[in-house]
Amino acid sequence: MKIAITTPTGHIGSGLVQHLLDKGGHELTLLCRDPEKVKQFTDKGAKAVQGDLSDGGYVTRATEGADLLFWLTPPKFDEPDFRAYQNRMGDIAAEAVRSDRIQRVVHLSSIGAQHADGTGPIAGLHDIEQKLNAAAKDVGGSVTHLRPASFFENYFMSLEGIKTQGAIYMPVPGDARMAMIATRDIAAAAAEVVLDESWSGVNVRDLLGPKDYSFDEVAKIIGEAAGKDIKHVQVPGEATLQGMQQMGINENTARTYLEMYEAVPKGLLKPEAARNEKSTTPTTFEEFARQAIVPALQ
Repeated sequence: MKIAITTPTGHIGSGLVQHLLDKGGHELTLLCRDPEKVKQFTDKGAKAVQGDLSDGGYVTRATEGADLLFWLTPPKFDEPDFRAYQNRMGDIAAEAVRSDRIQRVVHLSSIGAQHADGTGPIAGLHDIEQKLNAAAKDVGGSVTHLRPASFFENYFMSLEGIKTQGAIYMPVPGDARMAMIATRDIAAAAAEVVLDESWSGVNVRDLLGPKDYSFDEVAKIIGEAAGKDIKHVQVPGEATLQGMQQMGINENTARTYLEMYEAVPKGLLKPEAARNEKSTTPTTFEEFARQAIVPALQ
């Protein structure tokens, strides 16, 4: 199978590439800005095609002849209108599917993408899902949308507060609960779907981690792993906006992400289907805290 993979240097994309190389027997084309950053994969037989995903012509050329496209829309925090950016990227992916008549697409979407509005950047992924569904239908192809929960790795953004103040600051109530997942489990599930040639039509696969965690519970788990008292602190929305803008995120994108946080207690970031064995993944937050957060703090 000829497989085209976007974002092969990220946690999920790189994990997917490694799984597929380990399996062997497939031609992998990696769409990347810098081929040097995927040298560990090209040394093992993958092909890198250099370019920018925002260039539709490049994407169509790079995916020519592909049997399957793995599409992940990378965040771009300097865009003046984040949802408009996501829609442009969705149009580029859909055009590549139509032009190259790609028969199978695996799309990294998100939990909550069934909602058209009210979920911040996830609403943009809803738009991309619709675009890819239409493109797949036009070429008689199939698409599977992976809808993972919130990434464990998002807590890396809180390392400074954990280290210096023993606090995790978010605009979310501490007792709010949601599914959370390790990106390595997303990569493993993506590889499973990519290699499974039995599915057809339009599909959704939820990836929900081992359980739903409360934000207070996560803070306690990190504290126990690090051997210090750590608390989740709910901060006002305006303070969150200011903090994101101080990090260089423009106001539109900051407000988009704030809407996502506000969607948590509203219950919008939940899967459509109940958790089951297939949507439950193995890595616990306790493992992740010991293996990833504690070393990062040190």
